[in-house]
Amino acid sequence: MKSLMVVFVGAIVVMFAGLGKKENKSLPLALLFLIAALVLIPLDFMAKLPWKFELKYVDFDMLFFDRVALAFSGLLILASIFILSLFKSDENYGSDLPVLFMFSLCGALIMTAANNLVMLFLGIEALSIPLYVLVGSRKKSLAGNEAAIKYFLMGAFSTAVFLLGCAFIYGSTGALDLESIFRNSNMLAHMKANNSLQSVGISLLLVGLCFKVSAFPFHFWSPDVYEGSPNRATVFMSTIVKVAAFAAFFRLFTLVLMDAKELQWGVILAVISGMTILVGNIAAIRQSNVKRTLAYSSVAHAGYMLMAILSSPEDAFWALLLYGVGYVAANVIVFYYFNALSSEGNESFDVFNGMASKDRFGAVLIAISMFSLAGIPLTVGFAGKYSIFTAAFQGYPWLVGVALLGSAISIAYYFRVLKSVFFTEGDSNPNTPLIDKFVLVIAAACIIVLGVAPAILTQLSQIKY
Repeated sequence: MKSLMVVFVGAIVVMFAGLGKKENKSLPLALLFLIAALVLIPLDFMAKLPWKFELKYVDFDMLFFDRVALAFSGLLILASIFILSLFKSDENYGSDLPVLFMFSLCGALIMTAANNLVMLFLGIEALSIPLYVLVGSRKKSLAGNEAAIKYFLMGAFSTAVFLLGCAFIYGSTGALDLESIFRNSNMLAHMKANNSLQSVGISLLLVGLCFKVSAFPFHFWSPDVYEGSPNRATVFMSTIVKVAAFAAFFRLFTLVLMDAKELQWGVILAVISGMTILVGNIAAIRQSNVKRTLAYSSVAHAGYMLMAILSSPEDAFWALLLYGVGYVAANVIVFYYFNALSSEGNESFDVFNGMASKDRFGAVLIAISMFSLAGIPLTVGFAGKYSIFTAAFQGYPWLVGVALLGSAISIAYYFRVLKSVFFTEGDSNPNTPLIDKFVLVIAAACIIVLGVAPAILTQLSQIKY
């Protein structure tokens, strides 16, 4: 809660401090607030902070800042620091775009801690509404306008479906807070009672959240929106939005509705997960546009993370957190170099041609991120996939087989980037500033260190539910 308040107040301060100034003048202040919010996470996690803001101002029936919320909040804030520090503009005036990112981050933080369906809905809306503006921030771009309209329409549709699901859940359980829903759902599951209202409600909630994570068959908006959006908005959608949505997915399904899994949603979600993995990876191979390839890659990774939702709470939390760190770090690196090398009208793999001969540092970082996304050993991507696959194998061995097949397919398009970087002649040179290199090294260190020693996060998995 303290980090949420710091980010919210910081957004207001940055908004007024940036009036009449270039955007890059207000970014240091925004990053200062985000760093302060990140520092509060481990202090709050270890109960080292002297004041109990939540006990005085926040009802636990609405927001519950447990270790799950704090861990995912820390990842979201770290990802925001990466994005705002690496994707900046020297031309834009005002601080409206960074402020919209910060307000959207507030919605993401609410989603991680929501203990009530109403608060979860408010978090989704607070996350989404600023993004509708950010996606269409290039007002003279037809592709950007198309992407904004598609994202708005799909977001509105998924929100309506999610709200209808909340109504059915309320009708079946008589409650909106997650603790009461858990008790009623647990009772019905032990009685093996088939409550049709609850079944419909769970199905609608599943559809609404699958839209947010771009899971099959609700993924069709992702490639067009990713391609038409500004690169900064695209990387924000592919990281912050996805991590926040899976944090909500974990709390709602793995913690609250787990007892209803066998009767009502387990097999359905397993099929969705398998199809998402196959469709995302197969479609990515056919793309010639880097952003569309990364969009379908994002769809495939959503399928892997859905496998964690099917696991036990302890295994699912650790696996999602580990996988999320690797996914965020690798995507930030890839999108940064793509943003530095691409130009209007040229978003093909050719933008990476010959980069190894001009910038070995950047080429190595791209190789690390591609290895992690493909799940190559000694990267956190491999550690995350291994933890997800082992956790899911007990209940869904066939799904692990599908996931292994999808991982093998993904090597083709991830290594296509490496082919352009290392084995194709060209003169690509991103000219990375020193401060950006420092941030990129931190992201790459997350991939390597947690890949070699994933047990660093093991302590976070020891959660008492």
